[in-house]
Amino acid sequence: MKHMFVGASLFVIAFTLPLSAFASSNAPSYDVDVAFVLDTTGSMSGLIEGAKQKIWSIANDIADTRPGQQGRIRFALIGYRDRGDAYITKTFDLTDDMNGIYGHLLEFRAQGGGDRPESVNQALSESIEDLQWDQNPQTLRLVFLVGDAPPHMDYPNDVPYAVSLRNARNADIIVNTVQAGRHADTSKVWHEIADLGDGEYLAIAQNGGMQAVHSPYDDDIEQMQRAMNHTVLGYGAKAAQAEVRNKRALALAAPAPVASDMASYRFKSGKKNKVVTGGNELVEDYADGKVSLDTLKEDELPETFKGLSKEEQKAKLDALVKERQTLNSKMEVLVKKRDSYLKAEAKKRAAAAPDDAFDVKVRETVRKQAAAKMKK
Repeated sequence: MKHMFVGASLFVIAFTLPLSAFASSNAPSYDVDVAFVLDTTGSMSGLIEGAKQKIWSIANDIADTRPGQQGRIRFALIGYRDRGDAYITKTFDLTDDMNGIYGHLLEFRAQGGGDRPESVNQALSESIEDLQWDQNPQTLRLVFLVGDAPPHMDYPNDVPYAVSLRNARNADIIVNTVQAGRHADTSKVWHEIADLGDGEYLAIAQNGGMQAVHSPYDDDIEQMQRAMNHTVLGYGAKAAQAEVRNKRALALAAPAPVASDMASYRFKSGKKNKVVTGGNELVEDYADGKVSLDTLKEDELPETFKGLSKEEQKAKLDALVKERQTLNSKMEVLVKKRDSYLKAEAKKRAAAAPDDAFDVKVRETVRKQAAAKMKK
């Protein structure tokens, strides 16, 4: 385990090395499972709000470790507080439904707490024991424990973190710690957890220190991404259609930099035809040959398709598929330009001073641990 108080020179190296130094299209493909275990008490409000703006950017950074590869990336969220609060833990299991994870993160509100310590032991235990981790030995499995308060060690029927971390090592799950703020009692335990978890200890500002970087391409990408979202149609059961509509609404409401990160993730993950993740999106499945209009019942169709003839439905779908293809062709060029711009800006910031932001620390750590995984 290494303590990541990164100096400016080391940080410049991390950003000036080409991504091929960490992964290449010729390297064996591997999947990635990442669980973020977040303290959601009131003192963490700045970090939680920043994470909502940066989750897609973090997803892009993970995809960047495997250029040219089509392996699966899954995310999980566990919010934790303490006994007596509105909840002790709130868990969203590992999934490649990135839009779903984004929606769940937006629901988190930093409230309660103030008494320190928190139910860290329970959250950490659940992250190791209850999440549906991929069992393939080639899969990179990571936990990021993020908080500013140490664990209660006086609760009955609690699993001590040392036990959870032993189980994590046996399951080849790397546990990293991210300390928000500078409380000495938290620092001591966070160092120990990272040591026992074969991970990294990361220190960040209390508010996470994240900055939204607006590129010259964001506004145009946002307009195209909005147009893409207007091609989204849910189908199937009413609940599935409602879920697709909700994901579309959240995507439409995203700020320009977040919308651009969404678009970038679609291309980097090899899913540029997937405007919202999670399934039951008619235009995508129709274009991919996964669904036929002939097999759908009337109540499984989008509202705008009901009452139309099969010929009219097909014509409408064909037009939406073509529109999506046209938008993707234009957007791909802009997304590549934006990615280059952001990398150049990151180099400038790194040369000026070390960057201790949450998203930057996660990016560094994932790159390093992905590189180590590929050498095994």
